Amino acid sequence: MFANKNYLSFGRYLKAIRLEKGIDLIEVSKETKIGMDYLVMIEKEDHDRLPAEVFVKGFLRAYAQVVDANGDEAVKRYLSSRRVFQEAIGFDADLKRSGQAFWPRLLLSLGALLGIIVLSVLLISVSRHRPFSDNSEMELPNSTHRDISTKDALKKATASEHPKNDFEKLLLKVVVVEDTWMRIIIDGQSTKEYSLKPGDLLELEASSGYNLLIGNAAGVQLTLNGKPVEKFLEKSGQVVTIQIP
Repeated sequence: MFANKNYLSFGRYLKAIRLEKGIDLIEVSKETKIGMDYLVMIEKEDHDRLPAEVFVKGFLRAYAQVVDANGDEAVKRYLSSRRVFQEAIGFDADLKRSGQAFWPRLLLSLGALLGIIVLSVLLISVSRHRPFSDNSEMELPNSTHRDISTKDALKKATASEHPKNDFEKLLLKVVVVEDTWMRIIIDGQSTKEYSLKPGDLLELEASSGYNLLIGNAAGVQLTLNGKPVEKFLEKSGQVVTIQIP
C-alpha cells in the first residue's frame, strides 16, 4: 500500500510505518499520552484543527519514537506540508479579496461618473440663466470658520499623537496540584517550558493570549485575570492543549 515512503507527507509517513509494524493507534496514544483525536488529526494531516506548530513537533517526535520512525524526518515533512497549506490559504484569501473588491470599485466608479455628469449639467444650466457681471463682489472666505477648522484639525492631530491604550493585560495564574510539565507560548512568540511539582505557582502576563501544552490535564488549576478557566474533562496523565482566551 505504501511502497515508497519517500513521497509521503508527515501523517501518511508515520501511519505507513505504524501499519507496517502492526502497531495499533490506541497503543501509540497510551505510550505517548497524546489523545486519540490529535493522533487522528496527525495521520489525516488536518492542519485546520492541529494545535500550534511547536506542539505538533512534540507530538510527531513522540509518535515517531513509539513506532521507531525518524522524528526529525517527520518534523521536516510536517513543516513542508504546513508551508504549502499556508500558501494555499493565502492564495484563496487573495482571490476572495480581489473578487469582493471588484463590484464596490465598479459601483464607486459609476457613481463618480454619474456625479460628474449631473454636476456638469447643473453648472451649464446655471451659467445660461445667470449673466456675468464685472461689478459683482467676490465672496470673501469666512475667517471665523477657518479658525475653527484649524483648531479642530489641531485637536485631531494631538489626539492621534497620544492614542489611548485600551489593551488589557492577560494575567494567568497556574496552581500545580499534581506532577506535570507545561510548554507555554505567550503572545504567539515567547516559548517557556516548566517541570512542575504540587504546590508550585506560576504567574504570567500576556497582551493577546496563551497557547498551553500540559502534560497532565488534571495537574493544574488555571485562573485568568482572577477568573477560573473552565476545567478539562481529560483524565489524570492526559496530554492536552489549550488556547487562552
